[in-house]
Amino acid sequence: MAESGAFFILTIVPIVLIASGLLFYQYFLTAKRSKIIKLFNAHSDSIIEDNKHTYVLEKDSSFWLTKQLAFAGFAMNNATTIFVLSCLTFGLSIGILFFTLTGSMLISSVTSIIMSCLPYLIIKNLVSKRQQEFNAGLKNIIDKVTSMMRSGVGFEHAMYKSISTSKSEFTRKTFNIYLSEKDIIGEDRAFQKMFKVVESKEFRIFYLVLSIGKNSGGKFSNTLEKLRKTLHSQHEITQEIISSTKEIKIGSYMIIAILIFIYKMLDSSLKGVLNEHFFGSEDGQIQMFFIVLWVALGILINSLISKIKA
Repeated sequence: MAESGAFFILTIVPIVLIASGLLFYQYFLTAKRSKIIKLFNAHSDSIIEDNKHTYVLEKDSSFWLTKQLAFAGFAMNNATTIFVLSCLTFGLSIGILFFTLTGSMLISSVTSIIMSCLPYLIIKNLVSKRQQEFNAGLKNIIDKVTSMMRSGVGFEHAMYKSISTSKSEFTRKTFNIYLSEKDIIGEDRAFQKMFKVVESKEFRIFYLVLSIGKNSGGKFSNTLEKLRKTLHSQHEITQEIISSTKEIKIGSYMIIAILIFIYKMLDSSLKGVLNEHFFGSEDGQIQMFFIVLWVALGILINSLISKIKA
């Protein structure tokens, strides 16, 4: 009975907690994005009523994984199928490797499941980096467009000049969709195609500002100036948050380093008994595996908690 309880605590509980944590985090991000889109659409409805124009952000009916892969730069045909097969193959390969090394079916099975999810975390990280690069480029473009419009330059020329001189290659490529297709399919459709390339709420706000300004027939350089100041303020707040959360992450890594040091000291004092147990026996290997799993779960939760977006 005691062995069953220990097995439950060391195996089922960590797996359930990890899966629940990832699902909760994904649900939180999805709910947050839905709230933003609903707010935009609500604002668009009022614009339709007042100015007889439509600025509704089209809903992308693509599968959520397909959208994430597109945001990461993998928009080719069958990208979702290839990615899923790659995840399963990678997880199975790592599971077989661990089974060869440890001979434990339990360790290899759990490792295979976890490693199958690893490519998705890499994709999310890639999406986040591309988003940060694009937002930095967008901020610079807005700065240049606002400055040039205040100097009397027309919007179209200011946009072309700002995009062509952008330091971010990804930002230039994305905005080139707008420059090359706006006269063919219209500005709104061109922006909708760009929304499928990058995930950025700042970019959607920029789209709404342009749509409102152009369709209202007035000068919207003042609105762009307000947006520019807002983005700059948001960037400063984000940097402060990143600086404050770095201390939390450093503290976690220091604790792990201390635990490793204590383990080495104890093993040396006991003349290798700990290494013999945890690495020389099947029960010890299983225990060490789930200890490491618990530590990884703690780091993941700590990272999610401290990953605050302004």
